[in-house]
Amino acid sequence: MSEASQIITDSKNIYLIPSKGQEATCSALALFYTLKQQGKNVNLVLETLPENLKFLSPSLDFVSYPKNFVISIPNKVAGVSQIYYEKNDDALKIFLTLEKGAIKKDNISFYYQEAKPDLIITIGVKDYAEELKNLDSFGFLMESPILNIDNDKTNNKNFGKINLVEEKSLAETIFNLSDNISKESAKCLLAGLVIYTENFQKNMTAEVFEKAGLLMKKGVDLSEITKNVKIA
Repeated sequence: MSEASQIITDSKNIYLIPSKGQEATCSALALFYTLKQQGKNVNLVLETLPENLKFLSPSLDFVSYPKNFVISIPNKVAGVSQIYYEKNDDALKIFLTLEKGAIKKDNISFYYQEAKPDLIITIGVKDYAEELKNLDSFGFLMESPILNIDNDKTNNKNFGKINLVEEKSLAETIFNLSDNISKESAKCLLAGLVIYTENFQKNMTAEVFEKAGLLMKKGVDLSEITKNVKIA
């Protein structure tokens, strides 16, 4: 835990990659708010936010893929002499004038190109390489140090520089990593606990009760969370 806290302190540009599970999403949102509060440059890689969790975020502007998208054509395939584009309300068209050669679909590659982050934090991810297969063109994330946060000791591949894999809720681990938890972060963490315990019916420990109480003292409305999360 101390090593995890230190690597976060030392990092400025951080990517958060949660698994698709709802508890992982809540925990990632909580950590996003905490890191933003610390002045970090944080990107949350999340394809979609489930409808029932949208109450946790007043703005989804930060839930996005990187902005720099690259289209690459090898010079050995074709010589491109001119490039121009046409943009209207329906589409963007890119036109290439060729001096030589011919371009086929298989010759074109697409990927994102961003500055290498100082740190990647995965939350609830079992296999990092497998996760990136589901995130097209995220090769620029392959070589950065990883803080691997999970609670499945059996299936987690311990792929991180630091592996914080504990048999407790993801929300508890994020809680223990966070200082000066804001109300926004507290709401996300309490939602994570509600999901993990199925509305405090399973996986209950004294630590869960204690943390839930501390989070509610931040002014979080538990009834709002249970109404939106809708545990069966």
